[in-house]
Amino acid sequence: MSSIRVYVQSEHFSDIKLVEVADHATVANLKRAALTLLPAGTDPTGLSLSIEDDDVDDDDVASTRRVKDLNPDRGVRVHLHRCKQVAVTVRFGGRTEQHPFRPATTIGRIRQWAGRRFGLKAGDIAEHVLQISGSNEQPDMDTHVGTLVQHPRCAIVFDLVPAHRING
Repeated sequence: MSSIRVYVQSEHFSDIKLVEVADHATVANLKRAALTLLPAGTDPTGLSLSIEDDDVDDDDVASTRRVKDLNPDRGVRVHLHRCKQVAVTVRFGGRTEQHPFRPATTIGRIRQWAGRRFGLKAGDIAEHVLQISGSNEQPDMDTHVGTLVQHPRCAIVFDLVPAHRING
């Protein structure tokens, strides 16, 4: 029997952790395995598991799916969080767009969504980054939005800004 490596992020630990599950395991089995990574004494009550770049919001449906069907070739990435949704606000050019995203949604995916909402072409989207409002922090494209918020504050505001250009 083979196993699948799953990368786990959470509001409860800063580094990405790794867990292996059998390839026939369900998402419910994966959640139980991921919960073992929590620091000692952490209350798992209310933690939900979201799958990176997955649009299934029904936890009952998601829990019966097989881990092997979650794109294991690219590596399965999940997020444990008490926020089931993160309310994301993006500001650009005097306009504001809002949308709820699951904690495992990547900053890259949110940037693509925001660019389309603001009417940018693909090439123009690529020349912009999301910056946390009121700071200079520009999270990496593969960062889960859930790593940037702590329950009970399940919201974040970004500015869509031009990427730094290095002229050589």
